[in-house]
Amino acid sequence: MNHRIQFIFICVQIFYLSFLFAAENEYQFEIITTRNGLSDNDIRAVTDDRYGFVWLATDEGFNRYDGYEVKNYNSNPFDTTALSGNRIWDIFKDQDGDVWALTDKGVDLYHYGKNSFQRFATASRPIFLTQDKEGLLWIATKNSGVYTIEKNTGNIVNYRFTPSDPYSISSNSFDENQCNPIVVDTSGNLWIGTTNGLNYYRKDKDFFTRFLSLEYYQNSISGNHINTLLIKDNNIYVGTSQGLDKINIGDLSITRLAGTSWISMLGTYSVKQLLDFGPNPTMNGFWMATTAGIVYYNATFDLFDDLMWDYIFGQNINKMYVDPSGNLWVDVLAFPGLTLFNTAVFFAQMGLVLDNNFKLLQPDKNGVLSETTEPSSFTNVKVNDLYFDEMNNMWVATRVGLNQKIKTTQNFKTENNLNGSNVSAVKIAPDNSIWAAHENGVDQLSEDGQVIKQFTADPTNANSLLNKETGPLAILNDGRVWAASQSLGATLINPTAKTYQRFYEFIDETSGSKLQGKVNSIFQEYVKNQNGPNYENIWFATTAGIIKCTMPEHTENAPKFSVYKYEDNVQNDYLSRPSAILRDLETGELWVGTESTGLFRIKMENSSRYVNDRQIKYEKIELVKHYIIDKNDPKSFSSNSVNTIVSDVNNNIWIGTSGEGLFRYNRENDNFDRWSIDNGLPSATVVSILSDNSGGIWFGTRRGIARLHADGSVRVFDNSDGLPADIFNARAVDINDNGMLYFGSVQGLTRVNPSEITINEIMPKLAINLIETIDYEGNRNFIEFTNNQLSIDHQVQTLNINFVGLSFNKSAKNRYQYTLDNYLNNWVDNGTNRTVTFQRLEPDDYTFQFRASNNDGIWNNNPYTIGVRVKPPIWKTWYAYTFYFFAIIGLSASGFYGVDRLRRKSLENKRKDHELAEAREFQLRMIAKKIPDYEGMDIKAFMRTSTEVGGDYYDFFELEDGSFYAVCGDATGHGSQSGMMVSITKAGLAGIESNSPDDILNRLNKVVRRVDTGRLRMSLSVCIFKNDKLYISAAAMPPAYLYSAETQSAEEIEIRNLPLGGLENEQFELVEKSFSKGDVLVLLSDGLPEAPDLEGNLLDYQPVMDCIEKTAHLGAAQVKQALIDLADDWLGGSKNPDDITFIVFEKQPDEDKKAQKELEEKDYKKVAQA
Repeated sequence: MNHRIQFIFICVQIFYLSFLFAAENEYQFEIITTRNGLSDNDIRAVTDDRYGFVWLATDEGFNRYDGYEVKNYNSNPFDTTALSGNRIWDIFKDQDGDVWALTDKGVDLYHYGKNSFQRFATASRPIFLTQDKEGLLWIATKNSGVYTIEKNTGNIVNYRFTPSDPYSISSNSFDENQCNPIVVDTSGNLWIGTTNGLNYYRKDKDFFTRFLSLEYYQNSISGNHINTLLIKDNNIYVGTSQGLDKINIGDLSITRLAGTSWISMLGTYSVKQLLDFGPNPTMNGFWMATTAGIVYYNATFDLFDDLMWDYIFGQNINKMYVDPSGNLWVDVLAFPGLTLFNTAVFFAQMGLVLDNNFKLLQPDKNGVLSETTEPSSFTNVKVNDLYFDEMNNMWVATRVGLNQKIKTTQNFKTENNLNGSNVSAVKIAPDNSIWAAHENGVDQLSEDGQVIKQFTADPTNANSLLNKETGPLAILNDGRVWAASQSLGATLINPTAKTYQRFYEFIDETSGSKLQGKVNSIFQEYVKNQNGPNYENIWFATTAGIIKCTMPEHTENAPKFSVYKYEDNVQNDYLSRPSAILRDLETGELWVGTESTGLFRIKMENSSRYVNDRQIKYEKIELVKHYIIDKNDPKSFSSNSVNTIVSDVNNNIWIGTSGEGLFRYNRENDNFDRWSIDNGLPSATVVSILSDNSGGIWFGTRRGIARLHADGSVRVFDNSDGLPADIFNARAVDINDNGMLYFGSVQGLTRVNPSEITINEIMPKLAINLIETIDYEGNRNFIEFTNNQLSIDHQVQTLNINFVGLSFNKSAKNRYQYTLDNYLNNWVDNGTNRTVTFQRLEPDDYTFQFRASNNDGIWNNNPYTIGVRVKPPIWKTWYAYTFYFFAIIGLSASGFYGVDRLRRKSLENKRKDHELAEAREFQLRMIAKKIPDYEGMDIKAFMRTSTEVGGDYYDFFELEDGSFYAVCGDATGHGSQSGMMVSITKAGLAGIESNSPDDILNRLNKVVRRVDTGRLRMSLSVCIFKNDKLYISAAAMPPAYLYSAETQSAEEIEIRNLPLGGLENEQFELVEKSFSKGDVLVLLSDGLPEAPDLEGNLLDYQPVMDCIEKTAHLGAAQVKQALIDLADDWLGGSKNPDDITFIVFEKQPDEDKKAQKELEEKDYKKVAQA
């Protein structure tokens, strides 16, 4: 009975383990090639270092990959800190996690903080590198013996064969076909296998004991060409082309195993590689690669046996690898690719081999590995190396690139059978069929995506859709479908009867009132009528008002409409272009969102009126509440434009808006919680919302799809997750009975099953990519950060730190935060940007820290820390202060001169004050005397000078064709120095005749260069407006901000160039943008975004951009005032330390601007007074 139970248990265990292997995700790979930055596609070796960087050995140099980009390192015979050779044969990772490159000329150690190499030359090419227990490195070379290197001291020793010395190594030769020719035993001594004999090196005796093959002497090794070595259980196993030997480390006795303990089924005993079973506690032994397959040794039973599988048994094995789970990966000579043997059942059942425990992975024509059922040798894509890093990433080095296993596959799948691409609506029918509306009509698909029926418009056939451009959908309980047109009206489709009812307009059956409008959304509710038949209410939110459509259960009855039209002279803003409607199941009220007048709660009240002495009963709308922004209440509803309103499984009300993000209604307090970009939203425009079966909230935006978790965190999905587009359409979302979610985008319909989404739980590793400084001449200099400390001179203008979170899984979605202790008081969200810039740090000691999240928002909260020291000028050093001390003592003896010195200092201060006043007056004379009046353009300008006069400047120049260009600039320095720089710039501009901003800057740069201004420089933006276009170029200026009236969003125009007077041959970039009616452009200096509050925190650029985006639709004057208010609120009454200057341009419709001129003149007087 016990044996039967045991047998059943074993069978269940085998079935379970086999099922797990079969149920594993498919092995999918992506390839990295020269197109991604590799110096060569033929990769000989791959490994990572302690920081997480992946290193690749190629014939064209050493490559470092960080998940974003590849950095190439090449040799330079004239630079001893560069690689010693470009041809890298192998890579070794030492006990400290540092990497060594094996080149033609020796081995090179990479120094992380110095970004350089330390060379160790060898007389012939190194073949193999390893490290003993004491940290000493051992190098086997092609034909110059063995070298040792002490890493800390750099001492190098060469051990060579000496014919006259029997205690020298037996041979100087090694070859690249050997596998692990040097191993360290449990005593710390070394075993070294050459091409002519085995050597035992006693470190305490410092001599070699040789083991050679003697033909007629059994107590010798089986062959002199040593292929592989393995230390196991106080024995060393020696693999040769003639067999396998075991040497007892204690007494050095030799046992030949080939033909005795190991009987080959094919009579072949050539051993190429020995490999321990790896991280597995249930079975002790090792793998043996031979020219006739794989043999395994079970140490528990002292048993050798062949691994019996069709595509391994009898095959010449190139190489074997063991992954962190103990699985075996095999490179077979006969065909390219890899064979995976899942060892779970094998180890659990002491050697049981099942066919379904194997997988074949072969490269396609592009070199990308994928699963196959039959091996093929159609391609010569050889696998050179396989590596698993500490984050369980799998890397396969091949002749045509680097394969990386995709750990998290794309979660979203796109429906490919639609007749259109711009999916404006999606609805799921009770049978889980999919109805999708698009620019070519309506499609009905089966749950698996096959076409059932396609509906379109035919102008010659009334029994068709009203228009082919179709919008919102509603599926009725009786199977009929409402399909709204994207222009006017809607069509009622009866798929069963194949009939269409077109409604160009909707007529109120009670009043006879007619309504025509585009249907923005449809809300449907099922009503159980106790006094009659049940029915459905269909609510249409249209551009002209709201329509209530009562649909009787029987299809032969016509729909009945109640019309609620918007009228200008009536207080019914809730009917002004409503965009979304929802019934609140708890209160029975209706929520109505509009395109421009905000959010409303309304209720339907029964009423009546008499017509010709006949009482007519009807429903009228009563306003319950209009939700508008309250600046004193952060929980108020702050958007005028509502895209969608939905309720989740808990009857929570969610509202998606344009520009203000996502809101959730709090019933108890009658207010709202809000999620914005600051809370992780990918976009401030939320167009669709859906609750999944687990209560998770999903929403489509203009920058992908996001999921809100119960803890308030947001996970974002983008193109890397399989989305067909970034922009999703309003309210185009639904869920089927199986929990599958569907989203309509401008490029197709996509679906996702939330239960199948996996989360990457592995935190990224943190490292510094590069630290550099930029001086006043624009020269870039690499800065060493050895021991995570760096030091820079006080004269450094700019410090750039480029950092990285290493996860290698959709790295573009990794996010970053940083801080600089002694400069910043909190952590700054850097988004996905991996670079931070600090300008003109004062001499002091700082601590820079950064942290990163992976693609799924898992943060590494153990920040990377690096010390930053800005060295003071020589007159502020300790030895300078010592000199001052003794100088003061000496001068104190001449104290009677003090009164005269004070008098001179007072006069000097008065002179400086007078000079400062003149500089401020000069600066105001340099700016435009009057804001120009150009037809169709509203221009507002503002300047507030600082205490020291910062050198800001703006002006306007008219061109011969009637167009004009504007400039906004900032000169370095203060007072008269900056004034001089501005005057040079103004004079230069006056003498340049050009209508291209980049040409203006190129020519102006040469003018400034010809004037000896020392270290003074001029930053300048130049913008020209022509024919609904703007052309802009800039020299080291902050970004400009362009607001589009069409998209109701602002974008940043950042142009990276050096300031004027930097490099003589600097070429300035030109950017062209459309500039239509209602669009707004803002040019500004760095005075506003870099303004400090009372605690020293800088305002930053994002709040400026947000302010512009929120107010630009109100016009240039409102943007100007909002930016002034922003500056005043942030400064808190303190004086701005740098000039604050900006110009606002608004493209206006053609209209009378006399009133505008008067206002501009008043604004200019205020600016001049400031």
